[in-house]
Amino acid sequence: MNKKALKKPSILATTLLATTLLVSACSGNNGGSSSNTGNSTATPTNTAENTGSGSTTEPVTLDLFVDQTWWPLKDWSGQVPEEITKRTGVKLNITVATDDKQLPLMIASGDLPDLVATAAQHARMADSKLSFDWNGLIEKYAPDFKIDSENVAVNTASDGKIYTVRNNFSTKEEWAANKETALLMGAGISVREDILNELGNPQLKTLDDLTNLFQSVKDKYPDMIPLVLNPPNWHRGYFEQNFGAASGLNDVDGKLVHGLHLPANKEMYLYMNGLYRKGFIKAENYAYKSEDQGKQLMYSGKGFAYAWTTQGSDRLTLDAKDSGYKFINLPMKLSDNYKSVNTGVGWQGVYITKNNKDPEASIKLMQFLRSEEGQRLAMWGIEGKNWNMSADNKYPEFTYNHLDDSQRKEKGVYYWGLLAGSATTELTGSFVPGTDSTKTGQEYTALTTFNSAIGLVVPGADSQEQVIKNNIDNLVKNEEAKVLLATSEEAASKAYDTMVAQADKMGLGKYEEWANSKYEEVKKNFQQ
Repeated sequence: MNKKALKKPSILATTLLATTLLVSACSGNNGGSSSNTGNSTATPTNTAENTGSGSTTEPVTLDLFVDQTWWPLKDWSGQVPEEITKRTGVKLNITVATDDKQLPLMIASGDLPDLVATAAQHARMADSKLSFDWNGLIEKYAPDFKIDSENVAVNTASDGKIYTVRNNFSTKEEWAANKETALLMGAGISVREDILNELGNPQLKTLDDLTNLFQSVKDKYPDMIPLVLNPPNWHRGYFEQNFGAASGLNDVDGKLVHGLHLPANKEMYLYMNGLYRKGFIKAENYAYKSEDQGKQLMYSGKGFAYAWTTQGSDRLTLDAKDSGYKFINLPMKLSDNYKSVNTGVGWQGVYITKNNKDPEASIKLMQFLRSEEGQRLAMWGIEGKNWNMSADNKYPEFTYNHLDDSQRKEKGVYYWGLLAGSATTELTGSFVPGTDSTKTGQEYTALTTFNSAIGLVVPGADSQEQVIKNNIDNLVKNEEAKVLLATSEEAASKAYDTMVAQADKMGLGKYEEWANSKYEEVKKNFQQ
């Protein structure tokens, strides 16, 4: 997910970053009978006079550390936090991380607050020495708090306990129930609509059609760049999908294979090299470090197509409003080999630490925030005041600009939903009917399959497998330009083979062997 322009790996991927994820990727009850709560049920509404920790005239104040340096809400204020306190009897005292080293130091010293929200330190916080397991707290304080089997599968720690339930995850049932409004965000390509129309709006059904379109742009508009790539996260995504080869681990007939070992991945690199050699992509594009460098080419009228996300057309059109340019997204599927697999297992989770002064109030707060009532309140706002359900009862219609961050901050809305909200609740809150991005999102979502087990194949911190993975990721980052910018297909092929050979020497085969062993282990979680 991409909180703050896809800083989390999307629904983000999330999740564009973001938007989304993002995601990235970095994933409400819309039909009356469907649920986005992971089968968690809310306790009877509590007030400051009747909290989860017994009768009291004052709300319980819990200290929360948010392990996200960009987190914009520094205190528990606004309409939504006040309403959460009314319904739960809990207030939060907020501390936001100053850097990514702060929480590891707190863990090492044992100086932890009541609650910790983190996406980066799951492996360390899921430890019985540091955190209460939710299983025991639920049994003791909230026996009506039910967690569905899929959320159990993706959140069970190595000791068999659940220490948090991550946000930004939804079950297959939730995705199916909200398929019209909870739209995934993935890689896409947006183009200038006026230029496309001037070219006769040619058919786009294959990758050859796409190549021909770029050639037409180059021929008719020699000063225009046919394709601009979003740096540094999205430049290959659209092509990976259409060649059916993800850059990480891929399930091939039940076994995990790294993208570098897939023939389709090499074909994708050679295709992109061909786009460069034909003059459709500028070499300097691969040196860009910021999204703004790529976007500026589009806003200034120098670029025709922009490889970014499925939300790209509407966002580019909005940002380029001064120039009057309108963008539309290209079709997602241009190949029979198209493959999009969502491997998300959630993003951020809240841990109830062993230093917690009121574990009962804490687990009941999490139960409320995971309930349909709590998710909608925290993510969308107060029903009847900030939003009302659409006539078809499928998505919220807001009384404020829910994408305006200044209004979000004023109301204290959305971000507290990221403590526990499901992917489908979050995405449904971003649904806008009839837009080009919505059309593309519906197409992309329909083409996407789910395999959360792959998302659980994650090396342990500082493990040998983590070292191998990091080395290979850095290798690709540093060496792929030799493939993409090669002066001939033969040279590109040789450069790719050299990159793979280096990865093999680094232990790629050993990493795949470990990954498959882990894959078989985690798949059992989904068979219970």
